[in-house]
Amino acid sequence: MTESIAPQLACREHPAIGVVLLAQLIRDMGHDPAPLLAAEGLELTAPTATVEAIRELAFIHQVLATVPVPDLGLRAGRRHHFSVFGMWGLAMISSATLRGAIRVGLRFIDLTHTYLNWKFVRETGAPRLTLDEPFDLGRARTFIIERDLAAAVTLVEDLLGHREVLEAVTLPYDAPAYSARYHEVFGCEITFGADRTELMIKPDLLDARPLQANPAAASLAEAQCLEMAARMKGRGSTANAVRAGILAVPGEFPDLARIAGRLSLSERGLRRRLATEGSSYRHILREVRETLARAYLRDTRLQAEEIAERLGYSDASNFSHAFKHWTGITPGAYRRQQFSGRRRS
Repeated sequence: MTESIAPQLACREHPAIGVVLLAQLIRDMGHDPAPLLAAEGLELTAPTATVEAIRELAFIHQVLATVPVPDLGLRAGRRHHFSVFGMWGLAMISSATLRGAIRVGLRFIDLTHTYLNWKFVRETGAPRLTLDEPFDLGRARTFIIERDLAAAVTLVEDLLGHREVLEAVTLPYDAPAYSARYHEVFGCEITFGADRTELMIKPDLLDARPLQANPAAASLAEAQCLEMAARMKGRGSTANAVRAGILAVPGEFPDLARIAGRLSLSERGLRRRLATEGSSYRHILREVRETLARAYLRDTRLQAEEIAERLGYSDASNFSHAFKHWTGITPGAYRRQQFSGRRRS
C-alpha cells in the first residue's frame, strides 16, 4: 500500500462481512485470526457492523504475510454467496433477469466491501463488467482482484444455477504458478497480462431468468437497499467531514476552530453535531493519527521522527508514547512484527 492511499481510505467504511469471511476462512485452514485482527485494532464483530476500509486492507496484508496459500483470493471469493450480503444479495437474486441483477448490484455496490470500481459496459463488443483500481492496492492487489472475480462467479452460480454466462476473463498481471485454479473457478477463457480486469458475458444470457426471481421480493429488497444507502451516506456525516478536513493537507492537523470555520459552523455547533453522532474532534483526531501511524510504519520506511512530524507530534518520544497507548506496543515493535510476517510469507 502506498503512502498516498491512507487519506483516501481513512474516511471510508465497509461492511464487516469481508473481514468476517476472511477470518473464518483462515481459521478453517488452521490459522488463528485473533492476533492478526488485534494487530489492526479489529475484532470479529457482527457481519452487519462496519469497519474502516483502511483497517480491513491492513488485515488483508497481515493475512497474506502470515498464511502461505497462493490462491487465497480465489478461495475467499468462493465463500461470497448471496446469503452473506443481506438485502443487497436479496435484491439481486430475486431480480427478473441477469441484466436486472447486474443493474441493481452495481447501483448499490457501496453496500459491499469491494475496493474496486465496477462498471457494466455494452457500447462496443461483448457486454462486460470492468473492474478498475482507484488506487494502488499494493501487496493485496492480486488477492482483491481474485476475491472479487471469484465472488462474482459464485454469485452467478447462485443466481442461475450455472456459470456458463461467462465468456472470458482478462487479468492485468502475469499468470501465477497456480493459474490452473483460475480455469477451475471460472470455467472459461482466461487471459493474463491484459490492460485491465474484465468479465466478458455472453449476450444471449443477459435476459436469463434467475432461479429465485420474485418481483415482489425484488421491489422490497431494492427499496431497503435505497434506504440503507441513504443511511450510510448520512451516517456520521459531520464526523466524516471533520475527518476529511483533518486529512485535507498532509502533515497539517487543523484544530477544532479551523475545522468549524471550514464547515461554516461555530465551535459549539460543531461539538454539538459531533456529540449527536457519538463522536468528538479529539476522538476523530486520535483515530486518524492511529490509522496513519499504522500505515506509515507498515508500508513505508519513514523514521519515527519523520512519522511524528507528519502526525503533528513535537517529537518521536511523544509519538511513541501515544502509539503505545493506542496499541499496547511501541512503534518499533509494531514495525518489526510487520516485516517479520512479510519475511515468513
